Amino acid sequence: MKPLQLEIRTPDGLAWSGPVDGLRAEDRDGWFGLRRGRSDLVASLVPGLLAFDTAEGERFVAHGGGMLDLEAGRCRVLLRQAAIAESLEGIADALARQLGARRHRAEARRGVLADLEREALRRLVTEGLP
Repeated sequence: MKPLQLEIRTPDGLAWSGPVDGLRAEDRDGWFGLRRGRSDLVASLVPGLLAFDTAEGERFVAHGGGMLDLEAGRCRVLLRQAAIAESLEGIADALARQLGARRHRAEARRGVLADLEREALRRLVTEGLP
């Protein structure tokens, strides 16, 4: 029997793809597992952890919730955000990197908004109100 084909996507794009022997995830009713041969299902994932087994070993995904769709041996997982690591200890590092990147993007946006605000005020002062 062929392994499950797992695809994990976030709004940023494809986060991970490949064959897996199984995976464990959590919906609002609790933890559940998937193995090859499992009947099709759709689940709404609560924020937390997802774990899956590859030929190279176990992988972990800390995520902010999303959807899981298993159909004909193909498992698609759509997550709001995801930090993937090869160990539970690695999740903390992956989350720290993700948080740092998120802070950097937020600071850049604030800088752009501050520039726009200064330009709008400058025009009001130099050109007056319409």
